[in-house]
Amino acid sequence: MSAWRKPFQGRSAGAASGVLRGMATLAMGAGLARLISVAAIPLLTRLYRPEDYGVLSVFTSIVLMLVPLLTLRYAVAIPLPRHDGLAINLMALSALLMIGMSGVAGLVLWAFAPALLTFVSMAALAPYWWVIVLGLVGSGSYELLSMWATRRRAYHLIARTQLFQSVVGALVKIALGLLAFGPLGLLLGQVVAQSGGSGSLVARFQADFRRTVALLSRRRMGFLARYYRGFPVYRLPSQFLMVFSMQAPLLFTAALFGAETTGQLGLALMALALPVNILGQAIGKAYFAEVAQLSRRAPRQILEITSFVQKRLFALGIPPALVILFWGPDLFRLLFGEVWLTAGTFASILAISIVVQFTSAPLVQVLNVFDGQRLFLAINVARTIMLVALFSIFRSAAFSAVHFVMAYSALMTLFYLAITWLVIRFLVVQSARQGAAVAAQVAVKG
Repeated sequence: MSAWRKPFQGRSAGAASGVLRGMATLAMGAGLARLISVAAIPLLTRLYRPEDYGVLSVFTSIVLMLVPLLTLRYAVAIPLPRHDGLAINLMALSALLMIGMSGVAGLVLWAFAPALLTFVSMAALAPYWWVIVLGLVGSGSYELLSMWATRRRAYHLIARTQLFQSVVGALVKIALGLLAFGPLGLLLGQVVAQSGGSGSLVARFQADFRRTVALLSRRRMGFLARYYRGFPVYRLPSQFLMVFSMQAPLLFTAALFGAETTGQLGLALMALALPVNILGQAIGKAYFAEVAQLSRRAPRQILEITSFVQKRLFALGIPPALVILFWGPDLFRLLFGEVWLTAGTFASILAISIVVQFTSAPLVQVLNVFDGQRLFLAINVARTIMLVALFSIFRSAAFSAVHFVMAYSALMTLFYLAITWLVIRFLVVQSARQGAAVAAQVAVKG
């Protein structure tokens, strides 16, 4: 058993320059993908109704909340082992879990979809329960393969698949909208936008998989399941609560104000979240790849990289946020049509909170390196409690949707600022502890 633990003792590689190169590669592909997605929205908003976007918003929320459950978050650990033999066993363990959990989700939705979706005022989504299962399998498969690509630092390939997802997803939505498929067109296009490119990842790493398949064994998978048990025990509920918290405004809006208002807020969040979901995830993958290489034995270097990344993220996020803040309603009315003016108002209110989310989201990857799963869980429990309290207040009082979005934006701005401070403080403390330990060793030797 001790021999198996040696590969986990970390590697001293990577630095801020490595993050910058990875960020540049991923950001270039992600930027093109974002431009394509943004360019498609004005046409899509003229092909689909706000109610259709309401169905899409709830569908996306459900898929995003369930995907973390599929692999019990073992997939996140794929970049961490030193040797590919251990990593491929993590991959296989995650794949088996994904297949089993997807089957369970399919059975539950087949039997109870109408009752479950009516609970969030989305009975219109019930006939498309099978698309939810399709989205889960596609998104889960892409996550597994992209984590292997992250392990290999194949940033160019990740960027290429993101571009493919945006192009083909937009084309599917447009084509099915012209054919009057209704909300089903948006749903199928979203499945492609979340899972496309998996085939190219399989082809690229086929040699890796063939080379390591002989190393698969139930014994190793069992060892890895125990070794990384912090991921299902702490990371899984943390991830679920995190995604739930991010999707909560749409689910709560559907319950409080109906499908049309949910569609308006969904478009606002989608337009604002494009740089967060694409650029933020791309930067997060590059950042995680580099800090995972450094390991917990180099907190000072990780702190330097984190400060470096944080400054660039603020420089990237603030200018567009100011544009949306001051001219959001006019821009949405011009680009998407008069019917989407409310979405522009929502976007203007949310602009600052989205920037703070964009800058803080990649930093929580530090907790994976330092096995800070309990802290991550505490963070997401706190956010969930705050959002449920907010929902309870608005459910019991006659506030408008605008007031709800304003309260949510203010709450999330404070929350993400606190996360940034917490991660930086965590690294400062780890660096100080390391410095004290080194000083003590020097004193003993002296």
